[in-house]
Amino acid sequence: MMSSLYIGATGLKSHGEGMAVITHNLANVNTIAYKQQSMQYTELASQYLTADSNLVTNMSQKGAGAVPGAIRTLFEQGGLERGSEATDLSVNGIGFFGVSANGQIHYTRAGDFRFSSDGRLLDPSGWNVLGRAIKGGVVDAAVSPVILDPSASILSAKATGSLSVSSQLGGLASRGDNPANPFFSMTADWNGTRTPPLNAGSYSYSDTVSFYDANGELRTGTIYYALAGKDGGNTAVEYLVAYAPDMDASSRAETDCAGLLMAGVITFDSAGQMSNLLAFTPPSSGSPAALNAWVPAPLSAEGYPMFTAHAAGATAQSISLNMGLALSGSAGTGLVSAADAALAPSSVYKRNSAAKLNPAASTYYGGTCANIMTKRDGYAEGLLRGLSVTADGIVRGSYSNGETQDLYRISLYRFASQDGLHNEGGNHFSATPEAGVIEEGIPGTENFGTLSQYSLEGSNVDYAREFSLMIVTQRGFQMNSKVVTTSDEMLKKALELKR
Repeated sequence: MMSSLYIGATGLKSHGEGMAVITHNLANVNTIAYKQQSMQYTELASQYLTADSNLVTNMSQKGAGAVPGAIRTLFEQGGLERGSEATDLSVNGIGFFGVSANGQIHYTRAGDFRFSSDGRLLDPSGWNVLGRAIKGGVVDAAVSPVILDPSASILSAKATGSLSVSSQLGGLASRGDNPANPFFSMTADWNGTRTPPLNAGSYSYSDTVSFYDANGELRTGTIYYALAGKDGGNTAVEYLVAYAPDMDASSRAETDCAGLLMAGVITFDSAGQMSNLLAFTPPSSGSPAALNAWVPAPLSAEGYPMFTAHAAGATAQSISLNMGLALSGSAGTGLVSAADAALAPSSVYKRNSAAKLNPAASTYYGGTCANIMTKRDGYAEGLLRGLSVTADGIVRGSYSNGETQDLYRISLYRFASQDGLHNEGGNHFSATPEAGVIEEGIPGTENFGTLSQYSLEGSNVDYAREFSLMIVTQRGFQMNSKVVTTSDEMLKKALELKR
């Protein structure tokens, strides 16, 4: 009889603890990324009793009540809510953010992060978010706190290294043919000491191109075109690349060759598609008409001819020019100099079977000329204007010059057993031996979840479940209280027997 009192008391205690868990869940119903908890009740103990039956001894057991058991965290995905900053991040799927402070590492699903005045990405508890720095497009091998140092606020200028030009060159006319070499008439007419350096009657069409020097200053150049000749169904177009002679700071400055960058011939087949390309670089001094001093241009790794531009006030830079045909071997297609083109015109008109034609290559058909596309790399100096975070965790800076730069990659972590994590409060968990192996990974890969910016994961508390459990727990508490009062009445009656 006395034992029933104690058993009822254990029921009251365990159901009281269960109500505390339910209350804690409901109190955190609007806490970012809170994970619902569940009480697991456990039988307290059993007492062995000996019972005799027909001279056979049987073992029987009597229960001794209940105690609060394990309180488990339910790591189900919470609903997503709208955030106010790009650094409000949610994990859609498996994974935890890593945060560190004072040499300790914790893990969290709450992604309401903000940058501090010294550039640190922090959670509301002041812990640093962990990731890997990206320098020069290369991801660092070591994990470190995400810190944007002052250098990240300025994107240094980058000199142009490649130009792409695609033009429709239909209807070109032949202008002032050079009897010595009709493929380089414009070249022979160039004179960097006069204004303009190329007479208007020497070319039929021109495209304006621009490039950034090492200081980030935008420089302007021109590609001139003229018809050089026809052979059967093939058409040869002469081109000349140059900029203003007074911009030239190379050894050609203040000479007849000042401003020259490259010259050559584009060959088109009967369908108007590029079939061959010659490219030569000018002599360092002397007369542009000395075609034997024009040598084949070097080729970039992609097979495009390259020229060297040395603009005043800047260092010299090599720029590749992609007009649609990637070459192999030599930009002279077997010619030693530009002078050899007149001696071997078949080398000009012959299709270059080793060259690769790009879909956006220049064409020759119709009766008009127009620029189709001009692109360049490089940029001027830019100031940081904003940040964004991609689905795969890249923290990307946007700059005033229209460029972007990858600065960090935020890491995600997963565990062999999430149930082994220790709840530290403040939406933080710490790893324990029971959590097993810790794996760091890239969001969106290898079974890790993806990240969403301007988004926060809400609490995963199920209201209906909690209110149902509240009713059941309340009834359990009431029933155990009834056990206690009933046992008390039975003891009272037993005490009355002495009267």
